[in-house]
Amino acid sequence: MLRAAVAGHVLTAAVVLAVTWATGEFTGYWFAAFFLLSTFFRPAGAYFGQLRRRLGTLLKDVTYPRDDVVELHARLNRAEAGTRVLEEKAEEQYRALAELRRTVDALTMSTYERAEEADRRIAGLGRQFESTVNRLTDNQEIIAGVKAFLRLLHSADTPDGTPASGTPASG
Repeated sequence: MLRAAVAGHVLTAAVVLAVTWATGEFTGYWFAAFFLLSTFFRPAGAYFGQLRRRLGTLLKDVTYPRDDVVELHARLNRAEAGTRVLEEKAEEQYRALAELRRTVDALTMSTYERAEEADRRIAGLGRQFESTVNRLTDNQEIIAGVKAFLRLLHSADTPDGTPASGTPASG
């Protein structure tokens, strides 16, 4: 097609030149030059038309990206959203962990204080018991009476009413 179009333009220019030479008019040379020059307009027009179509396609690809790019963009958005959620959850866990540590520290301190208080009370009871025992050792008769009383209580605690030694209680 290109060869036929160029040949048609060259043939038309040759006919115009022949007519101009035969008639001797000067304006025919201008028409022949125009026909030869127009030989380059058509391919140039086709080239620029093709270039325009290609640029349009590229513009369409830029304006409306391909499906794989759209899918990748969507996946990236989902990953970013997931990352944000995980960061928020991690921050929440850090806050909960800090609160638990504060609670454990408070409980440890409370337990330590209670243990100290219990140790002080036990030490006080031990001193009181020791002083009571010391007073009782001075009175051997009172100790013998307490022992007898304890034996009496022990023998009265059997379920069938018999003393713990196996003999009936006198009494």
